[in-house]
Amino acid sequence: MTGSPAEAGRHCYKCGREIGSDETICHVCNRAGMATPSATQYHGTIVVAIVAAVALMAFWASLSLQGIGPFDGAVTSFRSDPPDGIVVNLQVTNSGSKAGRAKCLLTARDAGGVVLRTRNTVSPPVGGSQSLTFEERIPGLALPPTTVTAACS
Repeated sequence: MTGSPAEAGRHCYKCGREIGSDETICHVCNRAGMATPSATQYHGTIVVAIVAAVALMAFWASLSLQGIGPFDGAVTSFRSDPPDGIVVNLQVTNSGSKAGRAKCLLTARDAGGVVLRTRNTVSPPVGGSQSLTFEERIPGLALPPTTVTAACS
């Protein structure tokens, strides 16, 4: 055998016979004489498959979320919850046709409109074209708020 040391380690991936540096399969295993794909073709196929899979997942995700929301949130009341918080009664309405959960931001403000505290919360499941009332606690308030608002999406 002649050639560089790199050629000495090349073998047919099917049967193990020694092959040249420009081959991936020996002439016995490739009786039809068909050209084997290059590394670029392999990698290109994988890239196309990954891009197609991501596009299909994005399409499926958008279809699965259709009909959920929009949500409207309103604070119906709030009360003190010693030692340092308040309990907020929140009504969430789902204007969509499918059940879903609303993500709401509760904001407690003083008489001057200064934000005392905010709280993110997720509602229990709200059916399509239905409303739901639930309670959420806002901790860490040194002073009682004058107003509490809700923004839901």
